[in-house]
Amino acid sequence: MRRTSFDTMRCSIAQALDVVGDPWTLLVVREAFFGTTRFDDFQRNLSIPRATLSSRLSSLVEHGVLDRSDDPDDRRRHTYTITTKGRALDSVMVALLQWGDAWSDITEPPVTLLDLDSDQPIEPIYVDARSGTPLGELRIGRRINPTTDG
Repeated sequence: MRRTSFDTMRCSIAQALDVVGDPWTLLVVREAFFGTTRFDDFQRNLSIPRATLSSRLSSLVEHGVLDRSDDPDDRRRHTYTITTKGRALDSVMVALLQWGDAWSDITEPPVTLLDLDSDQPIEPIYVDARSGTPLGELRIGRRINPTTDG
């Protein structure tokens, strides 16, 4: 069953969900973040149906989150690498990981994020750029901005 697209909705969250809102899609992105590049490796790491994986990879390439290129070892296959646009999802992925660590039924977090230069654990926080205040300490509201579309 195909879900309804949010492409006409004037909402940044809805627009983002059109690209990465499917759970399998975010898990494919997670794998790409940590270096998975080959279809068979994505499939094995995720235990995802091949047709589902093929669809998600194609969509991520179409939306510029991943690049597809010929596999240098086998020209009949492709490799997938995360793009700058895909890397920009890092804060989303970390936020989901932290939320899952705090609120899932898993007793101990299954992953520790590391600074690869020092090999030390990191504990990311999100702060307001103007005040330096952690977002969790702010009362956040919204203002609907006027449209500038045609």
